[in-house]
Amino acid sequence: MIKKSLSTGSIAALLSATLALPVCAQVPDLSKPVPRVETRQPVPFQDTRPHRIQFARWVSAIPAGTVVGSLDKSSFICGDGKPFHYGPVNDTVFRQRVQRGFEDLAVQYEFTRKPGQDSVFEADPSAAVDFRLGVTLLALDYRVCERGGTKGAAWGRFRWELFSLREQRVVYSAELEGGVQADQFLPPGDFSRQFGRNVAANLLADPAFADALRGRAQVAAAAAPAALQIVTGPTVPGPVAKAGEALLQAVVTVESGTGSGSGFFVGRDGYLLTNLHVVADAKFVRIKLANGRALVGEVLRVDRARDVALLRTDAVSTPVLAVRPGDAQIGEDVYAIGSPYGAVLSGSLTRGVLSARRVVESLPFLQSDVAINPGNSGGPLVDGNGQVIGIAQLRSGNGVNLFIPIAEALQRLGLQLQAEGG
Repeated sequence: MIKKSLSTGSIAALLSATLALPVCAQVPDLSKPVPRVETRQPVPFQDTRPHRIQFARWVSAIPAGTVVGSLDKSSFICGDGKPFHYGPVNDTVFRQRVQRGFEDLAVQYEFTRKPGQDSVFEADPSAAVDFRLGVTLLALDYRVCERGGTKGAAWGRFRWELFSLREQRVVYSAELEGGVQADQFLPPGDFSRQFGRNVAANLLADPAFADALRGRAQVAAAAAPAALQIVTGPTVPGPVAKAGEALLQAVVTVESGTGSGSGFFVGRDGYLLTNLHVVADAKFVRIKLANGRALVGEVLRVDRARDVALLRTDAVSTPVLAVRPGDAQIGEDVYAIGSPYGAVLSGSLTRGVLSARRVVESLPFLQSDVAINPGNSGGPLVDGNGQVIGIAQLRSGNGVNLFIPIAEALQRLGLQLQAEGG
């Protein structure tokens, strides 16, 4: 039985419930010095594909009005500060500083990339987020003197939680400390900015955080899926010039609730291929056929490193694309089919040539100048006879676009295509 897909609202509710567990705030002992904590140096992070990490939630366990330090503004000599009460205004400031510190350092140390940087489908929302990050402020000791600048000391304890949209669970949770010490006045705003950066640096320096992003256990479990035989049934006969309309019928729009991409039928019983980043975290997605009919598709298999996914809908009398058994030659005409910018432009076909074969971060790709746009992701690249040779993945611009070789996608997913009666 095919169930209803997870909605964006249900994902957000699950995340909120997970990251807002009850905690007790720690009140600082102002008779003792502000705790000192070492700021650790993050190590540049590298993985097979850039991660999209959203700073999604900030929770303070400190009740409004709690004294969390001292603030000296009135006297000429620092040391005669008044109690510093925690409240909504400074809660917003601390959140902004920690968030900005994380976002800046995560880009600097290659944990994530700015939206659009080296992006394939930079306007494609389905590729936007892999993880959501939440933080709870558990304790704060903030004692400063302000005289046209700020000096003093600040310390905080934070609980960090990383939520994987793909796995629908918290994959990392840790309590970490961070702080800043300034014996000389820093320019306005620099003290709190440095506090936020130091807090974020200690998160990014934690090896367990990097391991959670890599999802090593998940990748290992999915490395060798059991073989699945798929009966193709009758396929669309080429060439493209004569079978163009039938080819378009075999390509669909895939909507995951956070965005859309393309996909195509490879089996008579409703089997489709697309990109993993198109289906994102969803277990079920909406499939829109070329005739406008909408179906529910179940995500059966995925391979994160290769960014491919196998879906299945109810069996329909939709044409199936043939897969080319051998390698395409450099210089051959090729065609990309998909739904650029969503279902409104579904059934778009563009032509180019196969420009080269590339290896990027140890993964093979096909390079072509064929035009693709946001929403083409997951759609087929076919040769002159309408046979699939690749799956759209990376749009680098200036006529340099990358496609996943179809044989590689099938192998990663453990799929064996079999002709009807074969």
